[in-house]
Amino acid sequence: MLKTRMRRAFRLSVITALAAALSACGGDGGGSDLVEESTEKADAACACENFGCTKDYIRWFNEVSIAREDDLSALSPEDYDTYLGNSLRAGDCQETVR
Repeated sequence: MLKTRMRRAFRLSVITALAAALSACGGDGGGSDLVEESTEKADAACACENFGCTKDYIRWFNEVSIAREDDLSALSPEDYDTYLGNSLRAGDCQETVR
């Protein structure tokens, strides 16, 4: 239980730090495809009935935060907030079925 809480707290701190860094950079208002894809991935993760089902969706969010940093930086603040909300929602759904 403590290990799960620590993982969640660490993930939240990483996402928060990323959000702060990206907010400082600003955005150009694009990125609707990335936002739509993040909504689809979060919805799919939340539809899962077991932990294993969620892994690919969560992996996608992790890969985006690393490999598509430029795409995230290009998001408008509103789009980034939506993306971040989807990421957190997917993580919460994964924790629910853990």
